[in-house]
Amino acid sequence: MYSAVRAGSLLFVLGLLYMVSSAVVWDETQDCPIAKIYCHCVNQFEIDCSGRNLSRIPYSGYTTWSYRVIDLRNNQITRLSKSDFNNINVSEILLDNNYISSIENDTFQNLRNDLRLLDLEHNQLTYLPPELGTLGKLEFLDLRENNIPSIGFNDMIMRQMGDYMRKFYFGHMQLDEWPLSIRHFQQLRQLELYGGIMSQLPVSAFQGFEWTITDLSIRNTKLISVPIALQDLHNVETFHFDDNTLVGDAGILAPAFAGMVKSVKTLTLENDSLTDFPDILLTLQTVQSLSLARNKLEFVSDASVRKIASPNLTNLNLEECDLDRIPGALSQLTSLLELDLSKNRIHTIERNDLQQLYKMLTLSFNNNPVAYVSNSSFGDLFSLQRLEMRNTNLILVPEAIRNMPHLQMVDFSGPTPVIECNCQHMIWLYNHLLSNNRLIVQGECETIAVSIQDYARVRVPQYCNP
Repeated sequence: MYSAVRAGSLLFVLGLLYMVSSAVVWDETQDCPIAKIYCHCVNQFEIDCSGRNLSRIPYSGYTTWSYRVIDLRNNQITRLSKSDFNNINVSEILLDNNYISSIENDTFQNLRNDLRLLDLEHNQLTYLPPELGTLGKLEFLDLRENNIPSIGFNDMIMRQMGDYMRKFYFGHMQLDEWPLSIRHFQQLRQLELYGGIMSQLPVSAFQGFEWTITDLSIRNTKLISVPIALQDLHNVETFHFDDNTLVGDAGILAPAFAGMVKSVKTLTLENDSLTDFPDILLTLQTVQSLSLARNKLEFVSDASVRKIASPNLTNLNLEECDLDRIPGALSQLTSLLELDLSKNRIHTIERNDLQQLYKMLTLSFNNNPVAYVSNSSFGDLFSLQRLEMRNTNLILVPEAIRNMPHLQMVDFSGPTPVIECNCQHMIWLYNHLLSNNRLIVQGECETIAVSIQDYARVRVPQYCNP
């Protein structure tokens, strides 16, 4: 009797919970505030109106809603008008890749205390619209690839935005002078300069946020050196200095890094026309992640690697560096967890390669013409979990993968299958997978329409008498 009462009570409670939960389930057909012909609601937080060939902001009849983001990217919008956002209550607006050339006053009237993020990248603005100065809580503004000259960054408007601005991205290919009005962003954490024909930045470029900025990116410029102005930045943890092709080895100026010697953890110097590891790396002992990708290093000497032989360095990216072999000097980097050697000219992996890298977890050889892997290679990669060998010239699964006891994934996939799957060459893999059932082998067989994994696990025991 008592059990029956308890069971009945439990069923009643469960039924009540179901009715309550059903009542609050979000229904796009009823709750999405903008007509579905223009947009759809991804979830209860984002309205997606991207790529709809819109020439104006869709009208919403709702006066209140709980959505946070409206995505209007990749449309044909040419201007923002006063009534466009009257009933759109969001904190993030994405308008990149449109044709916006003007923003009327009072466009964001009902969002002035709510809007936190505004993305206007790749539009046609030629000046900083005064309306932006009314956004008292704006924290992130992206103006990259708008042809706004230095004088277009109005001092008063920048001052009005300065109290809350945390992230600011700007720049275009014709920018010829650094806008000094950026000094008003005294709470800035992240700054990105994209493009510009300036050969140098003024010494006072970062005045106003010397102690607040932690993330700095300077990309695709005509600078001839790392700006000396960097020496005033004391808390930079991430510095991206990429695609500045006029810099070269001589342009990596040691004094410029003086302020970040004890703070920088992530450093990328990609496609800066370098031919060697910069000497400044000797003093940047706090760096944990380093990328020199897309520089023509060709040869990496012991002396070069000694510049980065810090116990703190765990990630190294040497992708597309024109290397024709695995640098033996890399064995000095015993703290490495991740190494990317993709898109080089490496043909073989020999027994003596990659020695002493006992802690390595991820290793990438994607898009190399690797055709031979010694059965004795990878002997020191005790900890390796992921090996990427996509789109190489290998035609057999290398038996050397047996030398990595903790390997969980090896990837041989590519646009065209090239791995030969037959009994002669796959019995060993079948036996290895029996002893390491966590290992996943990705890629397709060239000789039969089946995955390498399925051939070894299924077809070998059926047809090969292992």
